[in-house]
Amino acid sequence: RVECVVRMPIGASLRTLLSRAPRRASPRLARRRETPGKVRSPAPRRASSTPRVSSSEEGTDGADTPREPGGISHAELSPPSWPAAMGRIVREDVAHQRYLTVFDREVEFDIPGESAPARINYDIVGHPRSRFQFSVVFPFHPRDASDPRPTVTLIREYMQGSNAMGYSLPTGSFDPKKHADFADVAVDELAEEARLRGGKMTSLLSREDHPGFLESKWCANRFKPFVCVGPESYEGGGGGTAVDDEPPKRDAEEFSITVHRVSLEELAEIMDGGDMTPPSVVTSHMALAHLAKEGML
Repeated sequence: RVECVVRMPIGASLRTLLSRAPRRASPRLARRRETPGKVRSPAPRRASSTPRVSSSEEGTDGADTPREPGGISHAELSPPSWPAAMGRIVREDVAHQRYLTVFDREVEFDIPGESAPARINYDIVGHPRSRFQFSVVFPFHPRDASDPRPTVTLIREYMQGSNAMGYSLPTGSFDPKKHADFADVAVDELAEEARLRGGKMTSLLSREDHPGFLESKWCANRFKPFVCVGPESYEGGGGGTAVDDEPPKRDAEEFSITVHRVSLEELAEIMDGGDMTPPSVVTSHMALAHLAKEGML
């Protein structure tokens, strides 16, 4: 269960799984949610997946409500409350917008012992164009004749927040113009960032209607975790064409990405090292627990 995984210490949980995992032939992974039919191919990329909004592109919604290209207002895309709202949102303005949006939100609370409601202002960060959701995928390579150890593919790239390099799993935002669901996002990011395709894609959420895990306390974005068992490398070198044997071209800001195939022991050290993104750490825990349950470790 998810709560059991989250409570386990990072390094200890993985090492415990490794020590307890039975060493036997890997059965086929029983999927909770499997892409039907043939393996999905990455969706064709647009010239720009996140167009910038300038004042000339914005419309108004009666008053001064800024609108996304295509006529979607920020009021319609304001950060959601789940599973239930606690405070009363009395005001929410867009303070800044580029790739991410910063919302200036004023919330009213009834506080026990106070005669009048209290109003508190918050900065909320999120990605309205992706409906505040993204996918993270754990690419798992079972042991085989060529490699007796199971391995995992990670990417290492520039992290703008720390101005340093760091590790993550393939991760990407939901694009309602391109993706039918979050498994589509996982397939695309597996191809674009990790240069992998195929395999079995499994959702690690127990409920289809679950919106995903919060990225952080002050961020409205949520992520949905996946595991992909047995993906294969592209044969081509990645020229960015639409040919099936070429992976998609990466975005300009992904220039620093390098792909790393690591053992589970190396993964444990990276997860303990402090330079792996929290959504990737959580997804790794969930994927490893799922794989151990299926006898694949």
